[in-house]
Amino acid sequence: MIPSSLDGRRYDVIVCGAGSAGVAAACSAAKEGAKVLLLERYGFGGGILTAAMIHTFDAIRSCVDSSVDVVAGFANELVAEISALGGDATGDNPPEVVSVHPEMQKVAIDRLLARAGVATLYHAHGCDVLLENGRVTGVEAALRDGRARFHAPVVVDGTGDAELAFYAGVPFDIARDLQALTYHFRLGHVAPGPGWSQWEEITRRALKEARDAGEIEVYGGPWIIRLADGEISVNSTRVFGNPVDPVELSAAEQKARAQMLDIWNILRRRAPELRDSYIVSGSTQLHIRESRIIRGEYILTEDDIRARTPFADSIAVGAWPVDIHPNTGFSGVHPHKENPPAPYEIPYRCLVPQAVDGLLVAGKPISTTHRAHGSTRVPGTSLATGQAAGVAAALAAREGIAPRAVDPVRLRAALVAQNAIVSIAAPSAA
Repeated sequence: MIPSSLDGRRYDVIVCGAGSAGVAAACSAAKEGAKVLLLERYGFGGGILTAAMIHTFDAIRSCVDSSVDVVAGFANELVAEISALGGDATGDNPPEVVSVHPEMQKVAIDRLLARAGVATLYHAHGCDVLLENGRVTGVEAALRDGRARFHAPVVVDGTGDAELAFYAGVPFDIARDLQALTYHFRLGHVAPGPGWSQWEEITRRALKEARDAGEIEVYGGPWIIRLADGEISVNSTRVFGNPVDPVELSAAEQKARAQMLDIWNILRRRAPELRDSYIVSGSTQLHIRESRIIRGEYILTEDDIRARTPFADSIAVGAWPVDIHPNTGFSGVHPHKENPPAPYEIPYRCLVPQAVDGLLVAGKPISTTHRAHGSTRVPGTSLATGQAAGVAAALAAREGIAPRAVDPVRLRAALVAQNAIVSIAAPSAA
């Protein structure tokens, strides 16, 4: 191993992954007084909103009543910072989501991390964990100048694919019917005027006609976000594969980019409003909706979601439908919003992995069933579980205890002090 100049540094909390969950965890832990290191493999934060260009914080608002916020705290700070930069794109988009411009989100994240005093290392890939007697004690990272071993009593896995949990030996599941993968792209110089719902009608009609004519095999949606007058984001490519299999993921990336060109050319031919459009950009990576799901101290189920099971250790509220993008040849809009759940609670135990100490998992891979994961996987909920993981990590580090030993009453009180919503008894009017 060639050691980095940063090798051996010590922190109270290390967070790996600067997506929604990781950024929320890092900033929230720092607010609790922890010395925090954040590692991110790309040169920017934001996770799937920026790298995969999905553009929307789903489940910050209730899908039953979009006037009710179910996620607050750090999420509000991030959205406000993006809006202050002119990156709020919610004026003409679905009311149940918060739509943002990816470039402004990158800058907003940089500002919030700096303001919180988080030590941030971009271009840093957490490639292993340090383990002592079944307890994670740090992270090994590949940096530009070599490998570094960073030490901390608590580590938060915000990678989105439970990578650190996997390295640590945490038990996990991967569904046989993994959700479809998508390569999002932006189109510029589109006809001015149509709103997002009109764009969805235009693009769906064009692609259905093309599929009926045998011009395309499979597509999703499309789902459209209107970033500005004359620019839209398109969610429509649909490819299949195991995203933690390097060969399958590489093949899926290539196939999805080819699909992007096919879809764009169809839209130019069949939709006059898009005849003069051009591709502004494609996403840095595929939108991975599902991969590893850890087995935690509690496994949240769809029955819990539908029954709104109350939990004494609830630390976040979810609200998204059970939204599972099919991995079959189905094209168009799959059923996913017909029966949205009322807001429901997520217990802290879903963030605490079985078998391993010193580690918390936040965001997409928290402990759920495959069906429940269809609701909890989205960015708004990831912001909430990330904030909870960060605060819990800081409390554990300060008290010298394992994360699983953190008192949920104290954790909930600390989260409320950071303006987070921890139970369905406390939603707020937007």
